[in-house]
Amino acid sequence: MLEAKTEIRMVGHILERECIFKLSEALKDINVEVMHCEVSFAALKAGIEEKMPSIMRFYLVGEKKDRDKAVEKIKALASELDCRIEHKKEIV
Repeated sequence: MLEAKTEIRMVGHILERECIFKLSEALKDINVEVMHCEVSFAALKAGIEEKMPSIMRFYLVGEKKDRDKAVEKIKALASELDCRIEHKKEIV
């Protein structure tokens, strides 16, 4: 059986601003799992020096109400880190 999930793509300075660790902390009290997390960047040096943004793509897996709560936390975190949610899609 396939689980319903929410695909998220966040753009910004993901590595430099420790977004992955902050994401984990923000979601610790919500019953969702972040799965298949990928971070990509065009050039490591340019990314670390904040000259080019990186992209983080992942799936939230869990009940719809928990995923919705998590998306709100992720939006707040993106704003705090000066990133943006480029893509959000429900996959059933």
